[in-house]
Amino acid sequence: MILPDVESLITVFLIFLRVFFFLFMIPFFGTFFLPTVVRIYFSFAIAFSFLLMETVEPVRVDSSFQLVEIALKEALFGFTAGFILRLIFDAITVAGEVIAVHAGLGFLMMFLPQQPQTTVLAGFSVLLGSALFLSLGGAETVYIGILKSLETVPPGYFDLYSLSGEKIISFFYSSFALGVKVALPVLIASLLTNIILAVVNRFIPQINVFMVGLPLQIMVGLIVFALSLPVIGIVLTSHMREYMFSFMRFMVMK
Repeated sequence: MILPDVESLITVFLIFLRVFFFLFMIPFFGTFFLPTVVRIYFSFAIAFSFLLMETVEPVRVDSSFQLVEIALKEALFGFTAGFILRLIFDAITVAGEVIAVHAGLGFLMMFLPQQPQTTVLAGFSVLLGSALFLSLGGAETVYIGILKSLETVPPGYFDLYSLSGEKIISFFYSSFALGVKVALPVLIASLLTNIILAVVNRFIPQINVFMVGLPLQIMVGLIVFALSLPVIGIVLTSHMREYMFSFMRFMVMK
């Protein structure tokens, strides 16, 4: 039974910091589309559910300095875990940006005045990745991962130097490889299109390659991207499954 004492309130606050900074790094919850008040209430609800579902020892604090130190550790743990999970979504975003640029669709960012640095195709890629992530049970996996982290890393016991730099680099490499795999069909099609246009311009200089090449590059890029969507879905699904297992091992510090 949870008693409404100071130690229980401090424990809920520390778990709230872990959850809030974790959600802050997730693409949907970390954007300005979701109001800050909603994020705060949602993080507090998840933190309170963790306290009800998991046996967490109340944190005893002797001074204000110790409370600030523990709070910073919890915020750092949530930020680090969210950063690890965000890498896979950033890889999908980069893949969408690369596809948009090489397909001649970079100008579409003017249709997103609130996000001038993001193309429409990159936003579509993130939505596709988020839908696949939710369909694979990603939300449940993340919830269980944070819940289990309270067993292995109780509030106030996180040590940044205990993290393995090799694991973090492997997360980054795998995410970068995913972005390259997703954008590879359009990159190859764009390269072949440019080679063909260069040959045409060499043998028939009367043709305005720029006027012909831009619509052709957009058409080829969109057709190749549409045809490769099933393969992209298979690649993303396979990678996300492996990534979720690696994320769970990271959350329990194994």
